[in-house]
Amino acid sequence: MKMRNWMIGTVIAGTLGIGALGAMAYNYTTKLNHELDTYVLPHTTFEGVSLDGKTKDEVQKTIQQKVEEWNNKSITYSLQGKDSTYSWKELGVSYKGLDIADTIFKEQKGSLQERYQLRKKANQNGLNRSYKLEPYLDTAKYDATMKDRYNELLTKPSNASISIAGTAVAITPGTDGQKVNKDKLRELSIQAIKDTAAKVEVPLTAVKPERTAEDIESMGIKEVIAEYRTSVSGRNSSQVFNVARAANTLSGVFIAPDETFSFNSRVGITDAANGYKTAAVYVNGKVEQSAGGGVCQMSSTLYGAILQADLSIVERSNHSMPVHYVPLGQDATVADYGPDLKFKNNTGHHIYIQSFVEGGSTVVRIFGTKTGKEVFVSSQVVGENDKSITVVTYKTVKQNGQVIQSGMLNRSVYKKSAA
Repeated sequence: MKMRNWMIGTVIAGTLGIGALGAMAYNYTTKLNHELDTYVLPHTTFEGVSLDGKTKDEVQKTIQQKVEEWNNKSITYSLQGKDSTYSWKELGVSYKGLDIADTIFKEQKGSLQERYQLRKKANQNGLNRSYKLEPYLDTAKYDATMKDRYNELLTKPSNASISIAGTAVAITPGTDGQKVNKDKLRELSIQAIKDTAAKVEVPLTAVKPERTAEDIESMGIKEVIAEYRTSVSGRNSSQVFNVARAANTLSGVFIAPDETFSFNSRVGITDAANGYKTAAVYVNGKVEQSAGGGVCQMSSTLYGAILQADLSIVERSNHSMPVHYVPLGQDATVADYGPDLKFKNNTGHHIYIQSFVEGGSTVVRIFGTKTGKEVFVSSQVVGENDKSITVVTYKTVKQNGQVIQSGMLNRSVYKKSAA
C-alpha cells in the first residue's frame, strides 16, 4: 500500500515537473521572440549611430533624420567666377537603403535555435552589423531642375567670312563660341554626390560657327573668272546715279552651283520709293522719263560678264532700240515686272558677283574657280531696213586651245529711232 502511494506520488511529481519545465520553455520562447521582433540586437549601427535596443519605428526615425540632414547638403557650381548653390534635395538626390529597418528585423527572424544563437552571438560581441545609406542622383529629377539653367551661349560663334578688295580674295576664319556642356555637368554632379564633394567647376564646350573657313574654301571662290566693263560716258548724272545704286545692290551675291540667278529678284523694284531717280528709258521703241532709267546698263554689263564666264543663259531680252554702251546683240534689258535677266551657275562651284561704277566705267567681276575656258563673242548685222535692225550674236568657247563650243547665241531685233 505504501509502495503504491509512493509510485503515484512520484508520477504526479514528475508530471508537475515536466509541466513546469514546459511552462518555462514557453515563457523563454515568447520572451525571445518578442525581444527579436521588437528591438534591435546589440552591436548594430547605422551611419556610425548605435541602433541597439531601438524599435523599428525608432530605427525608421533615425534613418529619416539622416536623410533630412543629407538633403540639406549642397553643391556649389562655379561658372566663370559666378557661383550657384543647390541643395541635394533640389538636385534630386535619392537614397538606397531606406528599407534598412525592414532588413534588420528580417535578419532577426528564424527558428528558435537560430534566434537563440543570434542573440547569444550579439551578447558575446560576435555580431557586428553596420548599415549605410547610399546617396545617388536621380537623373530625371536632376534634369528637371537643370532644364532651364545653363542654356545660354556664353560667347557666340562668329562665321568665317570672305572679303574681296579689288581682285584679291581673303578669307577670315570664324571663331568658336562657348556654352555649358550639360551632359558633362550631369556626370560631374553624379560623381560629386558619390564623393560628397561640395563644389563643381561647370564644364564648357565649343559651339562651332555655321560657316567655317573650310566651308568657304570649299565654295571655290578663289579668283576672277570673268570681268566686263561698259562706259558711262554720255550718261547724265541721274542715269549714272541709278547705275551705281543698282551696282551696289547687285554686288556681294553668292550663287550656288546649279542655282538660277534673277537680276530683278536681286536688285528689286527700281522706283522712286526705293531711291532711284527719274531718267530716260526705252518703252516700246520710244524714249520716256521714268524712275530707274539707266539700270539696264547694269544688267547689260552683267550679261557681258556672264557670257565671258560661259554661264548658262536662262532668260535674256534685247532693248527695243540700240544702246551705245555695248555692241548690238550683247545687251540685256530689264524692267521691274519683266523682262528679266536670268542665268544658271553651271561651274560646279559657288560664284560671287562684284559690281561697281568707277572711273567712268560700270564694272562687273565674277569670282569663282577658273575652268580654263576662253570665250569669244561677236555680233553681225544680218538685216536692216528703215524701221529695224536684225543682229545675230555668236559665241565660241575654247578650252586648252581647242574649240569645245561654237554657234549662234541669240537673234536681236531693234527698232530704229532718231532719238
